[in-house]
Amino acid sequence: MTCRTKLPAMTVLLSGVGLAAIAWAAASYEKPPVLKASELAPATMLKGPHFTVDARVPVIELLGHFTIRSDFGVFEAHGLDMLAVRVVEVGALAELEKTSKTDVFLKAAGTAAARPVKAAVNIVEYPVDTVRGAPAAVGRFFDRVKLGAQHITSAGKGEGTTEEKTAEVTKRVGSVTADALGYEDERRALAKRLGIDPYTTNQVLSEKLNEVAWVAFSGRFGLNVVVSVVVPFSMAISATSVTNDMVWDMKPADVLKLDEQKLRNMGIGESRVAALMHNPLYSITSLTALVDALESLKGVQGRDRVAAFAAAAGKEDKARLIVAAVQMLSRYHAKVGPLARVDAPGPLVARTRAGGILVPAPLDYVPWTRAVATFARRPELKAKVRTAWLTGTLSPRAKQEFAAAGWTAREEPIPGG
Repeated sequence: MTCRTKLPAMTVLLSGVGLAAIAWAAASYEKPPVLKASELAPATMLKGPHFTVDARVPVIELLGHFTIRSDFGVFEAHGLDMLAVRVVEVGALAELEKTSKTDVFLKAAGTAAARPVKAAVNIVEYPVDTVRGAPAAVGRFFDRVKLGAQHITSAGKGEGTTEEKTAEVTKRVGSVTADALGYEDERRALAKRLGIDPYTTNQVLSEKLNEVAWVAFSGRFGLNVVVSVVVPFSMAISATSVTNDMVWDMKPADVLKLDEQKLRNMGIGESRVAALMHNPLYSITSLTALVDALESLKGVQGRDRVAAFAAAAGKEDKARLIVAAVQMLSRYHAKVGPLARVDAPGPLVARTRAGGILVPAPLDYVPWTRAVATFARRPELKAKVRTAWLTGTLSPRAKQEFAAAGWTAREEPIPGG
């Protein structure tokens, strides 16, 4: 047999080997699991006087999707971070419910004027069941992104009038519409007393805040009757926590104006400032947390690009994830070691002054999927020291593969959080 006759057979053989290797590699990837809730969250977050959390938790796009069954309805929480918030909110609902049944409240409610406040908190996406909330995937966390102008949320035009700025506020997630002068101040004061986000996206809690705050405002009901909620566990400050008192103490339009000015003072380009400020998927609370975290990275190059990355968020869960990641970088910069540069090729990546790479990953559980494997082997992320810092855990397989690819995985909160 001549070489010429052997070549086709050899080609077929090699092709078969290649296809087999590809098929084996694909088969070796892990699928997102369904885990026990106790594997992801402490017991105090899974059961309380007014709620229980379903024992089985599907991991969807690297976040646990928890189902909370409470005395006030069924709530979904995408991620451990949001679970902590919703559990505290159940306690707040219980306190508000107890308050609304007191003789003092009922007497004040009888003299209160008709309430000119819309019943529901604003939800930007997905008009679905009121209690369960809106499903919003975080996207593929480890994928590359493009940050051209066409990929950034449309920016607003010009400064706008006071009326236009007020209208802009009401389009954000977590916002409410109030027509009575001074009512919003009362509502924020009530939220502060309870230690909860005044711009919560929990519609049941938002309506209960509306009800009690309106009676306090219109019926001369003293807020000192409402007792602050005692949280039965300690949690790290996160993107879903109120990290700046001005969210409680200042009018929403004033908070947004200050956030906008801070971004400009950082040297963020006007188009990116406008795009971020006009992305309605950031509640006033989460936007303020993001701006504060960026501001704390003073002297670190690349904040402009991070702002563009944040402005491009197309889902609420993705926006929250970005805020949490930037907060992680802020804490690292302050408590662990100084950062030299931040970038956002997808996901957020930081360079330390020592030349290492840091990837903040506020994720619950990371299996070894194709997307994760592609990220771990990306050639542009080569460095002597490469660290993926997670708030959750990697699967056993993912730990092995990350180590084999030269990564150090930290599965713990960054100090100061």
